Amino acid sequence: MTSIQGRLGIWLVGSVILLFGLHWLVMSRAPRMFTEEYVRSRLEHDGEGLLLGLRFEADGQPALDPAYITPIYQRPYSGHYFLILAGNYRLRSRSLWDEDLALPQDVATHSGPWHVNGPQRQPLLLWARRFEKEGREVVIAVGEDLTVLHEHVARFRNRFTVITLVLLLFAVLAQRLMVRLALRPLNQVREDCQRLERGEIANLSENLPLEVRPMVAEINRLLYLMQQRLERSRNGLGNLAHALKTPLTLLSQRVEGDAELRDATTLSTIRQAVGSISAIVNRELKRARLAGGRSPGQRFDVALELSSLIALLRRVYAEKGLQYEVVAAEGKMFSGDREDMLELFGNLLDNACKWAGTRVHVRVETGPGLAFSIEDDGPGVRHEVLERLAQRGMRLDESTAGHGLGLSICEDVVRQYQGSITFHRSIRLKGFQVSVRLPEASVGQQYNGV
Repeated sequence: MTSIQGRLGIWLVGSVILLFGLHWLVMSRAPRMFTEEYVRSRLEHDGEGLLLGLRFEADGQPALDPAYITPIYQRPYSGHYFLILAGNYRLRSRSLWDEDLALPQDVATHSGPWHVNGPQRQPLLLWARRFEKEGREVVIAVGEDLTVLHEHVARFRNRFTVITLVLLLFAVLAQRLMVRLALRPLNQVREDCQRLERGEIANLSENLPLEVRPMVAEINRLLYLMQQRLERSRNGLGNLAHALKTPLTLLSQRVEGDAELRDATTLSTIRQAVGSISAIVNRELKRARLAGGRSPGQRFDVALELSSLIALLRRVYAEKGLQYEVVAAEGKMFSGDREDMLELFGNLLDNACKWAGTRVHVRVETGPGLAFSIEDDGPGVRHEVLERLAQRGMRLDESTAGHGLGLSICEDVVRQYQGSITFHRSIRLKGFQVSVRLPEASVGQQYNGV
């Protein structure tokens, strides 16, 4: 189990149940122990009273003075009994009627108490002791019925069990409430992470307890460093492209100016190399222009950004007069980096416009994540070529400007977001179609590989 609240809940509930269980065990046994001790002391007192009233006749027969016999011992089966052993003589209380007391074997050496069965199978607490009076050995045993006492103790135990269970329930609920209140700052961190994923905030709130504040501060520091590194990388990329553009222009002019000094093959090779470098520079300049000052967690507004891309492509490919059909729900958002998504859509749309005859169709599906397809009415691709399209440097037509990096870069972006990209022939427009499916990324997935 990875939930802190779940672990705390299990341990605290277990400890509360254990403590209440031990408390119930002690308190349910305590009344019986205390009351039986009280009964034992009373039996001892009665036994000593019988000893005072005991006398011996001339022939050695024991006799009891009625003044020392409590009336309860006179009523048959009253639950209070005594037995006196003096030599071969046995004096029994009238309450025993025609029954007898079964004395333990060690009654002559121990005073008890013992739990024995009395008349009519009554549970008795028996006290017995050996005395010496008038030179004769006497054993006095006194017992009391515990039936009523056990009934009272049982009622107390039942009531105490109900009260304990109710208190246990309240303790568990209070414990769960305290755990939730104690872990509420962690829930705030989780909510802030979700808001960061949606692009609603730029960093996590540090108004937290001391135990978690260093962790959140470190996360914010890493977010800031990542944003700064991305910005420096894109700025450096743009600066490099600008720095190369002027020398390339001069080199191109020099090549064209010295065309008559070179043979046609050499001139074609140089022109192709210069054109390739210029195309790469232009492409990287375009990427640098796309870089903005947004937070890493800013969500991608599909419909809004597609509208801007289509407007840009209309100007770039104005001479072709293409018709653009875009099906995308307003407000469709995706928790991916804006520049990554612009590069993905931009490369695929640019490829579609380059090969399209008259139409380019874009369809974005509704639902979680991001799933879309881009198709054109161009010549399409043969089946045996489809599997090689994502290979870096692969080109379909050497006569068309480009370097084959666009599709492989798109595949890299899709792989970074743990999605899938497929190439096939368009059923509707009979040309080339690209389908992309990206799962809804968590905060950790979103920046994996940055």
